[in-house]
This record gives sequence, C-alpha cells and structure tokens, in this order.
Amino acid sequence: MLLLAFLLQFTLVDVDRVRIDGDPATALRTVDIQAQPREVNCDILIAGAGPGGIAGAMEASKRGVSVCMTEESDWIGGQITAGGVSALDENRFIEIAGGTRSYYEFRNRLRDYYRSHFRLSPAAAMLENLNPGSCYVSPLCFEPKVGEAVLEEMLKPYHIQLFLRTRVFDVAMRGGHLESAVAYRFDRNEVVRLKAKFFLDATELGDLLPLAKVRYVVGSEAKRDTNEPTASLEPNSACVQSFTYPFVIEHRPGEQHRIAKPPEYEKWRDTQPFSLRVNYPVELGWKGDVQYRMFGDDPPIPNNMSPRPFFGWRRVLARKNFAGSEVPNDLALMNWPKQDYHTESLIDRTPLDTARVLQAAKRVSMAFLYWLQTDVPRDDGKGHGYPELMLRKDEMGTEDGLSKFPYIRESRRIRGRERVVEQDIVIESESQSRARWFASSVGTGFYMVDIHPCGANEKGRMMMPKPFQIPMGTLIPEGVDNLLPAGKTLGVTHLTNGAFRLHPIEWNAGEVAAIMASMAIRTGKLPDAAALQRELVKSGIQIVWFDDLPVSHPSFAAIQLEAIRGVYPLSGYDLHASPDAPVIRGEAAAALAAYFGKHVSRAEAVQLALDHGWMASDHRNWFHAELPFYWTDWREDHFPKPVPAWKMKRTGPVLRKELAERMSGL
Repeated sequence: MLLLAFLLQFTLVDVDRVRIDGDPATALRTVDIQAQPREVNCDILIAGAGPGGIAGAMEASKRGVSVCMTEESDWIGGQITAGGVSALDENRFIEIAGGTRSYYEFRNRLRDYYRSHFRLSPAAAMLENLNPGSCYVSPLCFEPKVGEAVLEEMLKPYHIQLFLRTRVFDVAMRGGHLESAVAYRFDRNEVVRLKAKFFLDATELGDLLPLAKVRYVVGSEAKRDTNEPTASLEPNSACVQSFTYPFVIEHRPGEQHRIAKPPEYEKWRDTQPFSLRVNYPVELGWKGDVQYRMFGDDPPIPNNMSPRPFFGWRRVLARKNFAGSEVPNDLALMNWPKQDYHTESLIDRTPLDTARVLQAAKRVSMAFLYWLQTDVPRDDGKGHGYPELMLRKDEMGTEDGLSKFPYIRESRRIRGRERVVEQDIVIESESQSRARWFASSVGTGFYMVDIHPCGANEKGRMMMPKPFQIPMGTLIPEGVDNLLPAGKTLGVTHLTNGAFRLHPIEWNAGEVAAIMASMAIRTGKLPDAAALQRELVKSGIQIVWFDDLPVSHPSFAAIQLEAIRGVYPLSGYDLHASPDAPVIRGEAAAALAAYFGKHVSRAEAVQLALDHGWMASDHRNWFHAELPFYWTDWREDHFPKPVPAWKMKRTGPVLRKELAERMSGL
C-alpha cells in the first residue's frame, strides 16, 4: 500500500511578504504537513515573542523549565519592537510602581543602552530616569531596533529554543488536552511539530484559541451580557479596535525626502481623514476640537500628553539629549489615530482577506507619511507639507520602513473563569483609591480605557480607571487544561481590553502564565490562588496597588502577600503602603482577624480580639485602637492557631513592614 506523501494542506499569510503594491495574494504560502515532520520537545511552548512571551520565557527558564518560543517576525518584542510601538504605554506611577521586577530590568537596560552607546548632554546625563526621546506620551521612548537589541541581550542567559519567522497553524489534542503544535518556518520552508506539556498564547491575535477550540469572544459584547454602562445594545464581532502600521521619521531641515505618491492616496487622505485636529467630545466634558501643530515643546500635562506639538508626542530620539560630534537628529514614531486602519478587522478572516487588509493598512500609513511631507499645513502658515521628514527604514528593519508586524490593539479574548468589565475599573464605579478588589489578583495595571474605533459604527472613547488588578480567573480558559493566555487574550471585554492591552500588563500576564504553567508541570495541576500569589510576590510581581513600594523594597514580597490576604492595613483614600509607619492597635486587631480567616470591619475585629482574649483592654475597659501597637499587646496563648515566630530586632512600636514580614513568614 502506498503511503501518502502529505496528509494536510494549509494556506498561511507571510506577514513579512505583504507589499504595498501588487497582488496581496503573493503573500500567501501553501504549506503541507508531512507525514513525519521533525519533532522538537520542550516543557512549555510559547507562541509569540511579544512582551508576554519574552517575560514568560525568561521566568519559566529561571524555574528550570525547558522552553520553546515561536515568533512570526524576525524580531522579538512584539508591540515593543516588531509592532513599532517603542513609546511605552505606561502610567504616571511607573517610575516607582506598577511594573514587575523583570519589566523594570528591561526599562533600566534601555536607559543604560543609550548611556553606553551615545554621548549624552550634561542635562540628560544627570537624569536617573532618562527618556531618550523626551516624548510626551510616555516616560520612556526609544528606537524600536534598540528595544530589540536589549531584549535579545536579556534572553542570552536563558536556555530557550527560539524559532523566528515561525507560526503555529495546527494543533493535536486529546480530549481537552493539547499534546503538540505544528508550526511553519517561513525562512526555511520547514514544518516542525512542537511537543510540550503546557502552551502559552502570546500571539498578537490569540492564534492558538481557535486551533485548540477554546471558547473566545471577538469584538464588542452586548450590554445585557456585561451590564457595562457604555456597552452596545447588541454584540458585534466586527467591532474590533483599529490597528496600525507605525513608522519612524527623522527631521532633516533643509533637505528633500518626499516619497513617491502611494497607491490610493486621495482615497485615504479624504476617508480617514488625515488631520492634526482631534475632537475630544464636549458632551463628555472634554475640550472639543484641538488643533495640534507639527513642532514645538510645550510642558507636558497629566496623562503624559502635550497640549499642542505633534512631532514630540512620540519622539524616540531628542537631539537635545545628546552631545558630541555625531548628535542625532530628532526621530519620531508615527502612531497617530488618523493613521489607524479601522475599516476591517483581521480576526477570523480567510488568508487572502487577511493579506488584502494588511496591504490596505500599509497603504494608509504610507499615505499618511506622504500627507505629512506634502499636504499638512505648515506651522509657519507658509504652504503645505514637510518634505524634510525622512522615512527611516533602518529603525524598523524593513524594506518599506513600516513596522514588521502591525500594532494590534485587540485580539481574541478567552471566556475565562473571571471577567473584568467596565464597572470593575472605571472611576465612576468606585469611590475609593483602588478599583474593584479581586482577592485572586495576579497582577496590576493602570491605563485609560482607550478605545480606537472600529469601522462598525463605533466612536472612539476614553474613560479613566482607578488602579486595577488582574484576577487569576482571567487567565484560565474553558475547554482546555494546559493552555494559558500570555498577552492580550485575557478574559476581559471589548471595553476593558482598552485598558489591559498595554506593554507592562502584557508583560505581567506572560510572567504569571509561565509561573502557573511551571507550577502545574511540577504538581500535575494548576495552583490555587494563594500558592500562586506566594510565588508571584517572591518573583517581584505586584498584586496589590501601592505607590510607595517599589519592587526593590526589602519588604516588597511580605507586604504584597499580607495585603492580598487582608492582614496588611490598606487605605481607601490613597495608595500608600507606608512601610515604615507604626501599626496602630486597631490595625493589629484587624490583621489577627484576617489571619484567622475572619474578614470583618476594624471595629468588629477589635470586638473579636476582646471577646476571644487575643488582645486586652486597660483597667477602664478602653482598647485604645489608635495607639501604637507593640508585640506585647497580643496574647498569643489565646490564639486559635500560632502566628509565625518573630526574632525580636528592636522594642517599641511595631512598623507595618515588620508586621508583614512576621505574618508572611518570608
């Protein structure tokens, strides 16, 4: 009997081969799965080397777990690098809180790269928190190619099998268990079978979810489903946030660098339409129309925005920060709402449609560049266009100068055990300093609900949240027992995705997924929240929001752990941990109650402490709840279970950090 040479045939889109001109079908590749493709074995397969994939790969490798990682482009870094968004979308706390320990290492290495490879100006050299681009949108803007170089250097110490220019396109399952994935290596015309114990989806669009038949959501949900105040009345799978092909331009005064007129220029100019004017709706209490100018340096305002200059918004190199004989010109990243491609979504399309949509998005970005060089009104009122703006193809490492992969804002989203909805995070829903409390928290985030409109009758919108948490259940899908999201595919809604899709949150999700998978491989099942949280805080992952507790603080892990347990005192009016503040007796009573599993108000905790003899009142029967707490105030012989032993380091009032260190046992 003759054996068939091939079993299955697939058509894939090679994103790298999508051209601005010509037939989009030239980007398609026909792939045959051979009967016996080459096999590669590892403990964890991570699909996608974006922020979550990189963070997850490093964390898993640290834990002695073998890792394979695939990436469609030839750059690692996802939206940071290949997606071209090297102006990090963060928050106003980020220099002191809100990122994981390894994310801060990445940020520090970026700054060190510019310190070691460039001669800084005296003013820039003095800055601890150097921002190479002095941009407005972020406290850290840099060149995409530098981000890629830094991430490559970070990966070097780890034993990771990295497959660049590789896409997973099929999987093998037994029941609800993934056994292997089949991937195509575009640069080698090779199919490989990757066998693993656990799988993490860190792709930009959630590519593994449909392959593994995981329940997922695309587009916007109906209000009757989520109860979100601003949700649509009906679900709309076409309502996916717009995506963009960013590019970098250099300002070279006095020179001519106008590109050839792109295909369909007039169409895109008029239908986008291109403008430096943005409407911030008056009906929402905002300013209305704001006309931006091309150049200038206005003082930044809250939310890291500039009131007027456009070029400096996402400037990735600022000439003023450098000195010496080879001072670079200003470079700016172009990722502007008018440049977004919002007509169609990329999710769940045929390969040919995908290639066609990608080509159209590239044409929009190139048309926007041509408009800047030719038609935008000049600041001086003397004509139109800035032909001195030069497309820097080397910054993106591509033939056309556009990012290697489009910047994807919204992907498929799992139906998780938990889901974060609008009312969980926005200011109007919460009167205290933090968003809704999730006892299962595995991370934190803080960014606007920033919705770039789709082409399905949706307007863009922005809502301000409170600092929020990532509940563990948003990482646990239905229908498969060894697949976890490690990026934008979390269990959030169309609206809350607008606050969860950012760099530090993707990074956080990837680290958490890797720790969960590593623990599951060791024990045979996913960890419970308490066991996971203990590992997370030791790895430098914030699970409770504080604005004065950096990951470098010696008591970081203990305070985080006891805060999520309810033992550490929290304020509803601010985000302060105040680790060196003294504990008061009422707080000590509340800590005991929480430690013994009774989460009650402080007044109720005081009464419990008195009723059970955990603490004593004075001879007038006064408890003195606001006085400083001493260890001797506790009557430990009356406790229902012992608290961890404490080696006395000093006498006097107990500090908050000492309470956390003792109760955590860390």
